[in-house]
This record gives sequence, C-alpha cells and structure tokens, in this order.
Amino acid sequence: MSHRITSLLAVSALVLGACGGESSSSDSSAPASDALTIAASFYPLSEIVETVTNGLSVKIVNLTPPGVGAHDHELTANQLDDLTTVDAVFYLGGGLQPSVEKAVAQLDSAIKVTDLADYATTIDAAKEEEEGHSDDDDDDDHDHEAHGDTDPHVWLDPANMVSMTQAVVTVLTALSPDSKTTLDTNATTYIAKLEQVGKAIDTTFTNCASRSLVTSHDAFGYFAARAKLDTVPIAGVNPENEPSAKELEAIAKVARDAKATTVFFEAQLPDGLAKTLASSIGAEVDAINPIETLSSADLNAGKNYISVQTQNIENVAKGLRCSE
Repeated sequence: MSHRITSLLAVSALVLGACGGESSSSDSSAPASDALTIAASFYPLSEIVETVTNGLSVKIVNLTPPGVGAHDHELTANQLDDLTTVDAVFYLGGGLQPSVEKAVAQLDSAIKVTDLADYATTIDAAKEEEEGHSDDDDDDDHDHEAHGDTDPHVWLDPANMVSMTQAVVTVLTALSPDSKTTLDTNATTYIAKLEQVGKAIDTTFTNCASRSLVTSHDAFGYFAARAKLDTVPIAGVNPENEPSAKELEAIAKVARDAKATTVFFEAQLPDGLAKTLASSIGAEVDAINPIETLSSADLNAGKNYISVQTQNIENVAKGLRCSE
C-alpha cells in the first residue's frame, strides 16, 4: 500500500503546473483581446479549467479566493461585475454556494452557464444521515433546506472529477473549436491521473481494522462510498452547524460500537469537536482535506487535487489500520 501511495504522490508533482499559484490565467502572458474569459465557482472546478486550458490564451476567474471555504461564500460586488463579462461559467448547484447560484441565474443568455453537478453521480444527503446519526431533526432539517437533497461534495470521488472534466472540455470546445486538440490532450493526461487516484481508493481499503470514517464534517460521503467505508460525521453537510450534546453522545456511541480508531478533522475547521469525540472513545485524531479550497501557501507549494487526495488516502488508511 505504501509503495502505491508513494507512486501517486510522485505522479502528482508532475500535474497541474498551471495550478501551482494564484494566477488567474492559464499562461504567463496577457490574454489576447479575443481570448475566452472563464469563471469557476471554487477550487476543484478552477483546477479542472486551468488544467485543460494549459497552453491556451484564456483568462480564468476563480470566484472563491484561495483559503476561503466554498460553503456560503458571498460574492463581492467586483466579482458580480466580473461575472457579467465572462464567456462561460462553471459551478456546482445543489445549494453549496447560494450566492453563486443566484448570480448565475441572472446572467445574460449569451454567457454559457454550466452546472457541473449535472454531470456527476450524486448521493442522497438525507439517506446518508438516516444511515448515520439523525437523532435530533432540528439541525438536520436546517441543513437540508440550505443544501438540498443531495450531498454537494461530488468532487471527492475522482470518477466525478473525470465526468466534470469531460463536460468542461465539451463546453470549451464548442466555444473555441480551434482549441480542441490542446483541450483533449490536456484532459486525457489529467483524467489518467484522476483514474489512478480512483483505483488507489478502490484497492487501499480492502482490509481495515475499522470501516468507520469518523469526520468533523459530513463532506466525505463520496470518498467513503468509493472506498466502501461507513461515514460517521460529527457535524452535518454545513460545517457551521454543530451537533447538540445529545447528538454528540449518539455519535460517540456509534463510533465506539464501530470500534473507530481515529477521528479525522479538517485543517480548515476548528479541531475541538474531533478532539472531544476522540477523547471520549479513546481514539486518535488525524487530518483529512475536503479539497474545496487550498490556501495560497499550498498552491505555491505545488499542491493540487491529486496530491491532496493521495494524502487523504494515506491518512485514512493509517487511521483505519488498513493493510494489503
């Protein structure tokens, strides 16, 4: 297992040279006056756009700044103005970013608007919670109203990243037919690496001491489904909705009964709940990344979806005590 993960980490260093920093363009030169301007609502989508357009003269507008969480991010007045000048915008529907959804619904029909959730295989959020810890309905109802009936974190299954990449290429090829060869070549390389990460998820978690993925926030349903693990989230789909004392007690019981060995917290969120739960059941804590944003420091260090997802696989396998 360690050799496979090490190989993936090595491969990831070769991916997404265009995504290593905060540049809003896929090349270092100023885009030509007739170049496409493309908006992406948050990090995983901007990575797709930057990767497939590498080598083309395009301007990319990332609507969620580095290090800022996608959930409930409010667009600024300048970003709203920028949206009116783009040729295409890619976003995820389903209530993940209400401000973005509202803005794109009001755009001129000449702007190509694509909801990439339409190209992903989705999971029912309500079903996930029924299988998890929905003892107290008040907070859960609020979550569903805010985020819809489907879990919006579709990008955490690399198969959905593949489907969304293909959709982006189709849209951009229609807007710029002369770019087809470059778009197809870039996409083929990227998709091969995404599929390699997917295969690592498929094979790494076959033999584990625990199959319970206990996380601080219900963002990892797609990762868990792909790995055939059970999710035990402390908070709901929205990380700002903390569980009540009664819910936390119920979660601790589920985690204890499942012999959970590690509680995973997100680097972008406070780790207090994860540490409290871990202490109550005698488990350890470790980090997991939902990859909905990367900081400027991480981007400048060359981190990207593939390298971070590979690290997730390594951390979860260690935490669940998996072996080949």
